[in-house]
Amino acid sequence: MCSGRMSDQNQPVRLMATHCFATLIQLMPLDGGVPDPPNLTSQLAQHKARERRFLEQLFNPKSIENYKVPVSIRAELRCYQQFIFVMLFDLQSGVNWLAFLNKYKLHGILCDDMGLGKTLQSICILAGDHFYRHQHYLKTRSPDCVPLPSIVICPPTLTGHWVYEVNKFLPEQFLYPLQYVGPPAERDKMRSLVGKHNLVVASYDIVRKDIDFFSSIKWNYCILDEGHVIKNGKTKSSKAIKQLTANHRLILSGTPIQNNVLELWSLFDFLMPGFLGTEKQFTARYSKPILASRDAKSSPKEQEAGQLESLELLLVICFIGHTSD
Repeated sequence: MCSGRMSDQNQPVRLMATHCFATLIQLMPLDGGVPDPPNLTSQLAQHKARERRFLEQLFNPKSIENYKVPVSIRAELRCYQQFIFVMLFDLQSGVNWLAFLNKYKLHGILCDDMGLGKTLQSICILAGDHFYRHQHYLKTRSPDCVPLPSIVICPPTLTGHWVYEVNKFLPEQFLYPLQYVGPPAERDKMRSLVGKHNLVVASYDIVRKDIDFFSSIKWNYCILDEGHVIKNGKTKSSKAIKQLTANHRLILSGTPIQNNVLELWSLFDFLMPGFLGTEKQFTARYSKPILASRDAKSSPKEQEAGQLESLELLLVICFIGHTSD
């Protein structure tokens, strides 16, 4: 699938892959109502079966098989979790969903209230993917699976919490976090330590200030905790964060949309640039009709147009809520 190229280091390739995925994902469900031709080769039949299985899991996350975390986690995956615009999941189902995203190289938003398990779920998929990637590299020495560090970017008050949670739930040999903090001189010394850790935890402001350093590293996972921080795509922090290259990108947020739907565009511009079009296209297609329909002086036609655009946007995000939640 083209989804794998949405993590390509080359920006034009990423944009092209995202545009293709956005188009194909809307057409793939139509295949379900078309019978297979009688002369279909076994190879094509297997390919179609894989696509149908992908769609089944995409639209019905409960059909995803349980993901067994390959390392020892000091926790039971039983609490309840909510995904943006979708439904309630227990923690195991949430980890299953993150594993599904990982398998198909998709990127997403994990949305719930504080304290319901976003950090633990993220730690599970981080540890599992780092473990499998390392094991595969030991067997094949393939450059495609060279061990890479991951980065968690969060508000400064949460950097210590992330390091504490990782150490609480995991033995050190699986995830070895570095809390990248301090004044410029201290951070300059810490850069030599990054290669000795497979997880870096830093604040949005620190990443913005040291973006030349952070953007020079190819990351495995890039996780934005309280990711609504980048809701305004014009801020220096948003622009800096979007320069980072990673195989997998996740946003954790209890409030992904706080004021208007344009904030959603900025989040997806980080996750899958181009999926919702350019900012100008998104504004013309969704933001303006929706805002106009909320005006007390709007005509019945404007209200209807706004409702239709709201419904279409909801359907698109539900789609991605299944591919990116």
